[in-house]
Amino acid sequence: MESRDFEFESERLASALAVAEEFASRFRREGVVGIVFLGGIARGYFDRFSDIDVIIFKKRGVDLGVRAEYELEYKGFRIDYEIVDYEDMVESEWSMEMRWAFSRARIFYDPEGKIKSLIDGKARLGDEERRWLIIEGVTQSDWYCNTVSESWIYRGDPVSAHLSIYYALEELVKALFMLNNELLPGGKWRFYMVQRLKWLPRGFNEKLREILLLRDFSVRELERRRSALNHLWRQVLPRAEKEVGMRFSEFRKLV
Repeated sequence: MESRDFEFESERLASALAVAEEFASRFRREGVVGIVFLGGIARGYFDRFSDIDVIIFKKRGVDLGVRAEYELEYKGFRIDYEIVDYEDMVESEWSMEMRWAFSRARIFYDPEGKIKSLIDGKARLGDEERRWLIIEGVTQSDWYCNTVSESWIYRGDPVSAHLSIYYALEELVKALFMLNNELLPGGKWRFYMVQRLKWLPRGFNEKLREILLLRDFSVRELERRRSALNHLWRQVLPRAEKEVGMRFSEFRKLV
């Protein structure tokens, strides 16, 4: 993207933010606990594919007089808003994807600080959860890459063998987010964000492209992709063992 394109996107972000604030301001009223922006507008990037995501937290039993969830066009932007009960959000268990989204939220309205407190408490990665996902990611990555792909070659199904490499990569990526003490993004953002983690195996982006490249469904092509993934896996393993405090042989007994 050229510099003038970056300038254009920056201007679009500023415009989108102004529209989001204007739209959300109508909900700054009695019975509303807080309002946040999610998505690109919260992460600081907004292009022609982006929409404005608004979450309105209301008190249970309060009727704001509009649909609880709706998409609309407003001043040239697509707005996707949702109204939720604050009490329900306090009591519910947040999924990993939800925690990741809210960890990057932009708080627009929070008169009593309840929304910040809620997000700080919910949108975090637990120590035991993180530990287990490292073990699971490293173990499953090895299994899909080497054992499962080999079993499908033996069974005469090279398509399933190559698909196993994608599953192995997903598991390795999961482990990488955990090793960086980061929540796992939703699928749409996962591979974009993984390339920007603080710690990555040497040559990660280059090997990632090798793994994703598929010229044909031959065994030779499978070996090439498997070799690239194993190259990354071998760098992840010692870091994972140190972080978890056990050897890989013990990982396999747990998964």
